[in-house]
Amino acid sequence: MKSVFLLIVFCLPCFAGDHSFSGMAEQRHEEMKKNLTEPQPELSWWERPHLTGDWWGGRSKLARDGVTVGMSYVTDMATNVYGGKAFGFAYAGSFGFDVNVDIGKYTTLKGLSFYTSVVWRTGTSLSADKIGNQYPVQQVYGGQNIRLNELYLRQELFDKYLIFKAGRLNAGNDFLQSQLYYKFMCNGFNGNPIAVFFNGPFTAYPNATWGALMKFRPYFKRVLVKVAAYVAQDDIADNRYHGFNWSFNGSDGTQLITEWSYQVNQLKGDTGYPGNYRAGYFYYTGSKGTKFLGGKYHGNSGYYFLLDQMIYRHGGPESDRGLTPFIALLFAPKDRNLLPFFIASGLVYKGLFASRPKDYTNLGVLYGKYSSDIREAQEIARRTQLRPIPKFGAQPQNFEALIELNHWFQINPWFIITPNIQYIINPRGLGTITNAWVLGAQISITL
Repeated sequence: MKSVFLLIVFCLPCFAGDHSFSGMAEQRHEEMKKNLTEPQPELSWWERPHLTGDWWGGRSKLARDGVTVGMSYVTDMATNVYGGKAFGFAYAGSFGFDVNVDIGKYTTLKGLSFYTSVVWRTGTSLSADKIGNQYPVQQVYGGQNIRLNELYLRQELFDKYLIFKAGRLNAGNDFLQSQLYYKFMCNGFNGNPIAVFFNGPFTAYPNATWGALMKFRPYFKRVLVKVAAYVAQDDIADNRYHGFNWSFNGSDGTQLITEWSYQVNQLKGDTGYPGNYRAGYFYYTGSKGTKFLGGKYHGNSGYYFLLDQMIYRHGGPESDRGLTPFIALLFAPKDRNLLPFFIASGLVYKGLFASRPKDYTNLGVLYGKYSSDIREAQEIARRTQLRPIPKFGAQPQNFEALIELNHWFQINPWFIITPNIQYIINPRGLGTITNAWVLGAQISITL
């Protein structure tokens, strides 16, 4: 056990973390544990699941001792070939490191584990510097420095039918997400539908806050229920903290959130097409301010619906090749939120070509409608030439939309290249920035 804690103490300051599946950390570590502890055939460096391999047996030994270590590198490269504010190129990179420790392996507290991760991000934003749009075209841009991300304890009970987590948590790792969203490079899709971040201090990788979560399956096994509470701090992402703003005094009080999921054809023995149907609601207890058209408010909320359903499959029930549409719908009060209506929708096709069964071909569309109240306030400010100009500006905003088409090339188990094209429509909703075409590529390496 001493070696486990020495590994954490010495490695955390030296590495930082990001993952192409940042919100799927628990699933990734379960897969690592299985691959490293169960007998596996001898694999070449090209066929193994990690570029750096088994560390001369050290990685497998750690896994047998209850410790799994994840590392990855993701880079998003993009160039604005037409439209926007100016032509240009941008690169953003993210290096990742995380550790999961099975405490139950050393104690009588079976099912208890410890998890932590850190992140190191570099590079620039094409959206901010050259396009001027609202939905960043590079999903790994944000928090460009070294910072601590999550740090929590997790307890599994009753064969994982009841799970608790507490510590430094990302709300976006447990709510408002799907594996399908990670198939895109635009940050409007990847991780969580982006409108939730414009309407309140919702936390997601690489930013964490104090929180506690419980998820359970009631008697009906196809239903998954999640409830959580997080400290709501509007400055949690500030670079100066490096992830160590550990205050319990949230500027927006507490974020209370729940999500109910109905999972179709995902139990042992099911042969139909799998699907997920989710509904969620959240509330910020201490959020307060002035409404766009005047008057005060106290508290803020939002609700959402996430749906995905496979509609076509190659082969029998054992095959995961096929076509899955998805849609995410987000709603919030228009008198205090920038984007009271937002939709992200798309098609994800795994194994479109028989010769490349692990590739994904993806098409997605984003549409966000700016608040009609803020648009009216902006129009009033523009007509009356108010001084000082309100913080939301004096130029009316209507909507912004984006289309992304990409192909996820699974080159080998540890190497992914995703070339893509994005079309940005009505950047920032102002009607004054030319629609833009972006060519890009995301490269992901599991180390």
